[in-house]
Amino acid sequence: MSPLLGRQAVVVGAGMAGLTAARALADHFEGVVVVENDGLPASAAPRPGTPQSRHAHALLVGGQRALGTLFSGFEEDLLQAGATTMRVSTDLRFERPGYDPFPQRDLGLDVYSMSRPLIESVVRKRVAAYNNISVRERCRAQEFVATAQTVTSVRCESADAQTFMIYETAPEPVA
Repeated sequence: MSPLLGRQAVVVGAGMAGLTAARALADHFEGVVVVENDGLPASAAPRPGTPQSRHAHALLVGGQRALGTLFSGFEEDLLQAGATTMRVSTDLRFERPGYDPFPQRDLGLDVYSMSRPLIESVVRKRVAAYNNISVRERCRAQEFVATAQTVTSVRCESADAQTFMIYETAPEPVA
């Protein structure tokens, strides 16, 4: 494991970018806190803060490899959750108006097709397995407190209108 960069990191948003950022940071910080405004569904269901969550999605090869690197066995998790595979250029055909269709050749690549909520659900379950990552749902980041070099704390508001601070390091005792 790499030397730690700090005590705590804060990630705002529990969408795909936030969850994968939290996973990447987990190797370098004692703890990672993910602050999410929405309530997170227990299953693969759309949520208000996720754009295009009701559209069909495909996980392309680069994203698949990146997620497989962050989460060993990720592709198997997708299949178990209900994703389907498509063979690029044989099962999937790409055509553009005004251009001849691309020739169909087996490129040897499979991509995964699923809903956005399904992929996010699989990633959320994988992130939840990390003891040093916590997700605070129904919590809105309100303000970032910073020095010239770094953010030192984040002021948040919970769903019941309680305000609290998440500190990168413990605050100095007040004399």
